Amino acid sequence: MPACDVTLTPRRTRATSIRMMRIPRQAWLLARNDLKQELRDMELALTAAFFTLVVVVMFGLSFASLGESTHPLVVPGLLWLCVAFVGALTLTRIFDREREADTLRALLAAPVDRLAIYFAKALVTLTIVLGCCAVLVPGLVLLFPAAQEFVRAPWTTLLLLVLGCVGYVAVGTLFAAGLATSSGKNVLLSVILYPLTTPVLILALIKTRALLEGHPSLGSYVGQLAALDVILLVVSAWLFESVLVGTGRRGAR
Repeated sequence: MPACDVTLTPRRTRATSIRMMRIPRQAWLLARNDLKQELRDMELALTAAFFTLVVVVMFGLSFASLGESTHPLVVPGLLWLCVAFVGALTLTRIFDREREADTLRALLAAPVDRLAIYFAKALVTLTIVLGCCAVLVPGLVLLFPAAQEFVRAPWTTLLLLVLGCVGYVAVGTLFAAGLATSSGKNVLLSVILYPLTTPVLILALIKTRALLEGHPSLGSYVGQLAALDVILLVVSAWLFESVLVGTGRRGAR
């Protein structure tokens, strides 16, 4: 029996390493296919970009007349509130092609790792949300003088945006998959998504305010946000297969 265990252990290790090498490639292929279709249709990207533009204009009309001393308090909230709205808009439609064409069961039956599906959908969502941030941040810089700090520290700003969006997308993709075949999925996703993503959004808001105010502990704050992202990604990826398989079974019935 011990000899058998010694023989099986290298096989399991080798199978695990092969799977870990296969997942990134499959995720990239799936994400590239979705992004190609999105570039061809531009339906979701244009909708999210137009929504972002409208929100920036409304924010400008509502808050730009406030005193400059209040801008460091206003800008982080406007930034992450828009990210939350755009992210929810994207996540409610990220599984639309599989739902409308009834291909979710085919996707589950294909020789594709379930984690690859999760990371592919998360990557597509993250790309769209960060693309909208590319519209949102320059708009805030033009409207609010305090947001000039985004220009003075572009790499720190980019890092905060990526980390905040990654945490939001990690949780959102999991629940978008769970509601992929539900008729009331748009309402249900918003009801579930906002309470569960509030911690990462609030943490990202605090870090953004620290950036605008030049807080000396910004580096440790960024580390905390990165640690939260890792936890959310690990937990969401661990739960994704059971959520997706359950969704596929409901769709089959």
